[in-house]
Amino acid sequence: MNAQPQRTKGVDSARRALQILLQFSENTPELTVENLLEDHDISVPSAYRYISLLREMDLIEERDKGRFVLSPQVLRLARAAEASFDYRTKVQPILNRLAEETGETSLYLRRVNDSAVCLAIADSDHPISISFQPGNLMPLHSGAAAKILLSELSPAKLAQYFQRVGPALSKPARAALEKDLDAIGTTGYAESAGEVDQGVWASAAAIHVRDRLVGAVTVVAPGYRLSEDNRASIALAVRAAARDLEDVLGQLS
Repeated sequence: MNAQPQRTKGVDSARRALQILLQFSENTPELTVENLLEDHDISVPSAYRYISLLREMDLIEERDKGRFVLSPQVLRLARAAEASFDYRTKVQPILNRLAEETGETSLYLRRVNDSAVCLAIADSDHPISISFQPGNLMPLHSGAAAKILLSELSPAKLAQYFQRVGPALSKPARAALEKDLDAIGTTGYAESAGEVDQGVWASAAAIHVRDRLVGAVTVVAPGYRLSEDNRASIALAVRAAARDLEDVLGQLS
């Protein structure tokens, strides 16, 4: 049995504020004062003081009256955590090889909350302008690699995601996306054309480590310069790169 860490003395208020912050999760994306009173042995004035402190530090914000959510500031912390993972020295050579083999730009993406984030990229000899750049937060419902990341969500979490994105997706678009996600979840592969950047085609494959989806690798290219044979060969190369990444990331985890 692991020993429990010794409690630091004299920081009870800070501990309580952090405990409140850590209550937020994918299953609990928002909290109310009533939630805090139910889960913590504190008074109403104390609950509001902790909320005021977290708002002052730009860690939470009030979405609707009395309903609090994490602020975008937390995504910066998430990106900092991602940057601390010692995988780039392993990932980058595979992306470089994929870009050289296909002649097109390759990327490695992971999911951070409701966004897809590019963590590493290898440009081709003739790079193109794309929205997915390292550190950019992109929607999960557009683009081959992003949809792979979205496909890992359970039906309940997917419904919550759709609720959060709201009018960004029409009912027909949502129905088409759900159909795509079913196929993507089965095959671990996706293609897209012009979903994020006009005229850009993408091929992406899921990366699993110990049966857990840890990211997606993708190749993007202008659709006009790709024949059917080009697309087929890129798809094979992307799948092979995904297997290589599974091997190296598995050694790091």
